[in-house]
Amino acid sequence: MPFLLKIKHWQLFTIIWGAGFLLNIVSVINIKLFLYSIPVITISFTAGTFGWIWSISTILNKQLMQEPKLNLKLFKALFIIPTTYILSIITVVTLSIYYKYHFQESLLTTAIVTIIILHMLSMFCIFYGIRFAAKTIRSVELQREAHISDYLADFFLIWFSIFGIWVLQPRLNKLMRQQS
Repeated sequence: MPFLLKIKHWQLFTIIWGAGFLLNIVSVINIKLFLYSIPVITISFTAGTFGWIWSISTILNKQLMQEPKLNLKLFKALFIIPTTYILSIITVVTLSIYYKYHFQESLLTTAIVTIIILHMLSMFCIFYGIRFAAKTIRSVELQREAHISDYLADFFLIWFSIFGIWVLQPRLNKLMRQQS
């Protein structure tokens, strides 16, 4: 998805945050519409954000000059976990909303414990992915392996993407122009 690194910051913001804002505004008038729009909002936000992080990590990693390069295989393996987890949760929640399915108490307890464990694992993987993307950006800019003090600000900008998009995307546009 190299186009995510080439588009303007406002276009990326619209892709990631726009659908959610729009659906929230439209669905305020009807709570049922809001419940049915939650999966769409979650999928659009997750696809946009994860796609952006994936693009940063995979495309910019090719521009790294130093050897050994950052471990892209580990990033890919770990980043698949939260993607799968979020899609699974969305599927279960959507089916339970649409079909008004009620879980038995014993099954509910097991599901909650499993969800907590998977959620913690997914959070770790997401933070690793954000860290990897931030380190990749700074390593490409510095043309050496970046240290945590070099990329900590970028980590938080990616994490809080509602603000970070406006700062990082112009830098990513510049790096993509240099690559061409």
